[in-house]
Amino acid sequence: MAITESDRNYLLPKAKQAEVKRTATFPQILQMLAPAGALLAALILHLTLPNVYPKGYQSVTYPAFLKTCLGIYMIFGLAAFLLPKLRAKMLYLSWLLTAAVLLVAALDMATLKTGHFRLPFVPSPDKILSSVTSNLETLAVSLYFSMKLLFTGIVIGIISGMISGILLGWSQICNYWFMPVLKMIGPVPSAAWLPIVMVLFATSRQASVFLIVLSIWFPLTLMVSSAIRDTDKRLVETARVLGASEVYIMLHVALPAALPAMFTGLFMGLSSSFSALIIAEMLGVEAGLGWYIKWAEAWGEYAKIFSTVGIFIIIFFILMDTLFRLRNRLLKWQKGTVRW
Repeated sequence: MAITESDRNYLLPKAKQAEVKRTATFPQILQMLAPAGALLAALILHLTLPNVYPKGYQSVTYPAFLKTCLGIYMIFGLAAFLLPKLRAKMLYLSWLLTAAVLLVAALDMATLKTGHFRLPFVPSPDKILSSVTSNLETLAVSLYFSMKLLFTGIVIGIISGMISGILLGWSQICNYWFMPVLKMIGPVPSAAWLPIVMVLFATSRQASVFLIVLSIWFPLTLMVSSAIRDTDKRLVETARVLGASEVYIMLHVALPAALPAMFTGLFMGLSSSFSALIIAEMLGVEAGLGWYIKWAEAWGEYAKIFSTVGIFIIIFFILMDTLFRLRNRLLKWQKGTVRW
C-alpha cells in the first residue's frame, strides 16, 4: 500500500509535524489568495467599465470599500503565514468570501454597468453603501434603539423561559395547569398579537418588548420542559438514593441534561425575535431599524432598505456565531454527538 504525504507527516517526530503545519503549501496559498483576487477583479471591472445607468453617475463609496476590504484581507493573509490557526480559519472561509465578492460584483454589473436592473427597486452596491455613509447618524441612533429593545426582550424572554421551562418540566401540577396555556398562546404569530398588545400595554415600548419576549419564551419553555421531563430516570433515582434533595437533583442532574435542548430553543427563539423586532417597531416607536425601513419604504429609498437589511444580517450572524461558541464551550463535555 502506498504511503501518502499525510502518512509521512504523521510518521515524523512531533517537532517536525509542527513545522509542517506551520508551513503553508502552494495550493493553500492560492486558495487564500482567491478572495483577494476576486476583490481586485471586482475593483478593476468597476473602474474600467463605463457607468451605463444612471448615465454619468460617479461612484465613490464602492471603490473605496473594495480597496479597504482588499487591504484588510492582505494584512490578515500575511499574518496567516505566521499563525497556523488563523490560516486554517482563512482557508475555511476563502471560498465563501470569494463567492460573496463575486455576488456583489455581479450586482454591480447588473445595475450600474449594464442597467439590467433599474432604480429605484434594485440599487447598485455604490448606492447601497452611499446610503449608509450619508445617513450614518440616523442609522447609529436607529441601531442603538433596536439593540436596546432587542436585548431587553431577549434577557426577559430567557429568564422567564428558563423559569417556566423548569417548572413545567419538574412539577406535575404546573405541567397540568400551564402546559395547555403554553400550547394555546405560544404558536400564535407576533403579528396576530398587535391589536391586543396595543390595548393591553400603556406604551408602544412595553408592547414591543412583550412581542420579543413571547418569541423567545415559547420555544425556550417548550424545549427546556421537554428535556427535563425526558431526563434519564436512572440518574434521578440514583441521586435520590444517595440522599440528594429535589432542588439539588433539578440543578445538578435535570438542568445540565436540558442544556442541549435549551440552546436549541435559543436558536429558534433568536431567529423569531428578529421578526418580532421588525413587527414591534411598526407600533409607533420613534427610532429603530424597523422604523427606518418603514420610513425608507414610504419615500421610495430602496437603497436604504437594502443597507438596513444588510445590517440586520451582520447583527444576526454575530449573535448566532456567539451563541454557537457559547454552546460549544458549555457543552464541551459532550463526546461523539453530531452538532449542527
